Amino acid sequence: MSLSWARCLAVSRAWLLAWPLACPLVAWPQVAPVAPVAPAVAGASAAAAPPRAVRLPMNWRLVVDAPSPLDSLLEANLDLARFQQDANVSRGELRRLVAAVPEQARSLLDAEGYFAAQVRIRVQDEVADKVTNRRETDKADAADSDGTLAVGADSAPAADRQEVTVTVTVEPGPRTEVSRVQFVFEGGLDQRLSDGDAVAQALADQLSAKWALPEGEVFRQADWSSAKTDTLARLRADTYPLASWSGTAATVDATAHTASLFLVADSGPAFAFGPIQVEGLQRQPASAIANLAPFKQGGPYRERQLLDWQERIQKLGLFDSVFVSPALDASHPEATSLVVQVRELPLQSATAGIGISSDNGPRLSLEHLHRNAFGLDWQAKTKVQLGARLQDAQLDFTSHPWEGHKRGLVSAQTTGLTDSDNAVTHSQRLRVGLLREGERLERSDYVELQHASVRSATDVLVSNATALSATTQWIFRDVDNRLLPTRGTASMAQLTFGRTYSALDQDGFFGRAHTRLTGYLPLPLAWQLTARGEVGQVLANESVSVPDTLLFRAGGDDSVRGYAYRSLGVEIAGVTTGARSVATASLELAHALPVRVPGLQGAIFADVGDAADRFSKMSAKRGYGFGVRWRSPVGPFRLDVAYGEAVQQWRLHFSVGVSL
Repeated sequence: MSLSWARCLAVSRAWLLAWPLACPLVAWPQVAPVAPVAPAVAGASAAAAPPRAVRLPMNWRLVVDAPSPLDSLLEANLDLARFQQDANVSRGELRRLVAAVPEQARSLLDAEGYFAAQVRIRVQDEVADKVTNRRETDKADAADSDGTLAVGADSAPAADRQEVTVTVTVEPGPRTEVSRVQFVFEGGLDQRLSDGDAVAQALADQLSAKWALPEGEVFRQADWSSAKTDTLARLRADTYPLASWSGTAATVDATAHTASLFLVADSGPAFAFGPIQVEGLQRQPASAIANLAPFKQGGPYRERQLLDWQERIQKLGLFDSVFVSPALDASHPEATSLVVQVRELPLQSATAGIGISSDNGPRLSLEHLHRNAFGLDWQAKTKVQLGARLQDAQLDFTSHPWEGHKRGLVSAQTTGLTDSDNAVTHSQRLRVGLLREGERLERSDYVELQHASVRSATDVLVSNATALSATTQWIFRDVDNRLLPTRGTASMAQLTFGRTYSALDQDGFFGRAHTRLTGYLPLPLAWQLTARGEVGQVLANESVSVPDTLLFRAGGDDSVRGYAYRSLGVEIAGVTTGARSVATASLELAHALPVRVPGLQGAIFADVGDAADRFSKMSAKRGYGFGVRWRSPVGPFRLDVAYGEAVQQWRLHFSVGVSL
């Protein structure tokens, strides 16, 4: 038995060693040349080689059959749609993309509130069917001609391409609506609510009232996420800056098409304002910053107040940059330190400007600002303006902010103005007062001593008076942009009471009221409406002289266009002087011009108004026209062409200024 196994082993080894040498001999007959085969003749054996498979190029397209805007949503986000322009997609890859469509489509539709949507897919290989039919026809023709069928890679025409149409049909069904919203609070807010805190209850009610996905609204994933983000931001901005969501859930009933929302907010501790730390000061006092704070130490933390404070500090004109940040410490929320980082502007600065206007002609202005004059925590601003018709010099001292958001004011000014009838008005004034600056309301109260005289072109003294008066003025702004408002209102109201001392007429007491209102309203189709109204009245005995600068005139670029600047008033000895009553109104429609100049607008307008001794003596002076406005990088530009009905002539009004 052992010997037999040994022999078998030896024979196997011999065959293994001889096999490499025997392979060429065995293969040789297989690779020997084969004699050419004669062409087949009719009636030959049908046992020919099978035809090779034809692999035609493939084109495919996607058709989405769904209500708008869901069709656009699917066409923009399905993987199948994104690969539609790829010519190298194989049939196997196409099958994978088609198989993924239902899940992707339902995910997109769920996000839009369609949780019961039906998605169907149909794949149609239209041209492949045509190729099959053509092959059958070609096969019959070939059989009829000679009884022989030739098939292979070249048997299909080059124009034949497989074109596949994938149709995705969507029936979205009803959208899911929010049926219930429930808020639960934890942390400091919950504790205050339990204690019956009215402020905490008002905050909770506000969060619920401003919840962006209330009952009855369509439930969309994007709206759900946005609503949670907005609500948490409101909670953090009002007393609870460390608030977070402990948990949120949206339970969808696809059968009833409703969604129940449940939210748990952990407010964290209630924070309060603490001490103020100012960094970066060199020459300016810290009190200028602290006195502007719109809150008191110990008051509830509110993010809006911090932003307002930062804006007020920036408007002081003392600092190049301002950044206010709270030092939040959960272990000491009752006294949150506020860090103010500033970088001061240079102590002094000077600017120059040039300009021209139809009211006062060409002008050159020089301005100097000292941001802490004599180290007294007051700013000193000096401005000189030299022009063809206007010469003006003004010196203003304004204190840094005091407690209570107040500032002191001392101002002196002297002016010489030549009107269109060549009459010259000289005026001087000295003003001492107090400013109160709020977020939207600015109030100023001041005592003023002023003198004004008017002389004709022939040097005849027409008006001359001096007055000591007290004035209170309110300026209210509620606009989207102070420099270029498009929505909101801006108003001014002024009351003055005083006594005049005249060189021409009688002395006496007088009162003065003046108000001006401007409204901005955006209209459809990118139109912009601006409306302006003005009313003023001086109350005094007819024999009492009042300085011309306290009286009213109308006409000019910012009044009734179509009439010369300050040309509407009371005429005395052939010279136009100030009137005791004024009323003007203006409507303007503006629209961006279709040119590649940002900020360039065309406008049409209509103005009306007059100035007279009393309202009963007024006659409506109407003017209307058209113009352009441009907010350029170097300064504003305004050009109007207006027709004044009373004077029956066209007048050009323009104004442009450049700061150097």
